[in-house]
Amino acid sequence: MPKSITLAARVDVDLDIELGRLATVTGRSKSWLVNEALRSFVANERQFLAAVEAGKQALREGRTIDHATVVAAFDRLVATTQ
Repeated sequence: MPKSITLAARVDVDLDIELGRLATVTGRSKSWLVNEALRSFVANERQFLAAVEAGKQALREGRTIDHATVVAAFDRLVATTQ
């Protein structure tokens, strides 16, 4: 297992209470739950930032779709689900 560090953070009292309840129900420690939550957050943020960078690169390369085309495609998708 990788080395760990102690990380201090201030959280709302309500969040701490909910975290404690979740820890009890799941049989996990609050530390384990916070670690998993931070792993998920970091992974999601990295994925989001990569998507933003890909979009910026597409824009630089001129690979864009005009608004009217996007709206028309969206309208077709909505119409097929109704």
